Amino acid sequence: MKSLNIIFILFVFTLFSCKKEKEALTDIVNEPAIIPHIQINVDDKAEINTKDYYLSAEIIIDGKNKYNSYEGKTGIRGRGNYTWQLPKKPYKLKLESAEPLFGMASYKTWILLAEYLDGSMLYNAIPFETAKMLGIPYTNNVVPVELTVNGEYQGFYAFMEHKQVGPNRIDIGDDGLLLELDIYYDEDWQFTSDKFDLPVMIKYPKSKNMTNDKLNNIKTDFEVFEALIADPSFPNNNYLDYFDDLSFANYMIVYELTHNTEIVHPKSTYINKKAGGKYRMGIIWDFDWGFGFPSNEQHYDLSSVNNPLMGSGNELGTVFFSKLMDDPHMKSIFKDRWNWFKANKFEELKKHVINYADIVRQAIEADHEVWGPRNSSGDIDIDLQNALTWLDARANYIDNYVASF
Repeated sequence: MKSLNIIFILFVFTLFSCKKEKEALTDIVNEPAIIPHIQINVDDKAEINTKDYYLSAEIIIDGKNKYNSYEGKTGIRGRGNYTWQLPKKPYKLKLESAEPLFGMASYKTWILLAEYLDGSMLYNAIPFETAKMLGIPYTNNVVPVELTVNGEYQGFYAFMEHKQVGPNRIDIGDDGLLLELDIYYDEDWQFTSDKFDLPVMIKYPKSKNMTNDKLNNIKTDFEVFEALIADPSFPNNNYLDYFDDLSFANYMIVYELTHNTEIVHPKSTYINKKAGGKYRMGIIWDFDWGFGFPSNEQHYDLSSVNNPLMGSGNELGTVFFSKLMDDPHMKSIFKDRWNWFKANKFEELKKHVINYADIVRQAIEADHEVWGPRNSSGDIDIDLQNALTWLDARANYIDNYVASF
């Protein structure tokens, strides 16, 4: 009889603990989750089948009383490299006039990410919020929306700012520099660096403002910095006169936490520089191949959660960025920033993901009816728990990683 009483007490305690944990996970916002709806009506109901030019369309945004609604004219075209080949398409919008959509700064150009690779549609909520918590400049805002095109429901999308230099976006000034390291190597102005063979593409200045002389000046300046990293005296030279250490540490925390292997190739890896300033990492972008996805094309795969981000391979990004991380000074800053983030922001990040899941749950069934589950369980609560479990495991990996410094 005593043993039965003990079992009953343990059962009640377990129920109480689970109830309290659920309350702690869900009671995190002051207002109900809202998902706005965007309608795009292309002129003559034309199919959006190109990235090369914009099609004229009408845009109608229902802000659901949380955001301002909007109606107007826009251009719309496809965007992306690998993601443009997938069934659910990402888009770029160009309004007739600059507008402050969803409370963001007024601009003409905006992005709709399709979230096709992961049917839980949670993963972009993690890196961008992490970057904001770390204070990484120019981090995009992510607004979850539902999208209808030419009267046909397209599912859940992530609406955000275009990667554009300007005030309240990538605010590096008219004389600033935005570079992208990407093995697609498909910009009008680009070069391969001398020491590490990095594929460096000029994103800003814009192509129309570039000349061969400007390209040579940009290449020469970058290779002065690069040569210091390649030099046998590294890290005991003046390479930090050219490179911002804190920006790198913050950037690497985002990429380590999400295990985003885009940096390995490298692809979608950005470096910015104000006139007369240092090279800084950022913006962050493109996390499709994070969260263990390369191992079996499924996010939140725990079989790879303890793998080093860059390992010991000979990929261009691995060789370059691993060398930077070998600097004891850089390790020290990374460790300090990680310990601060883990103690002060990590639980807040998980709460943000929980809140984001409450928005996703309003659209997940309808999205899956159109595009299928795409490695989602079909249950947003299970998907959410998978994401949180993965984050906890990856954070534990980074704890052990910095403890070895």
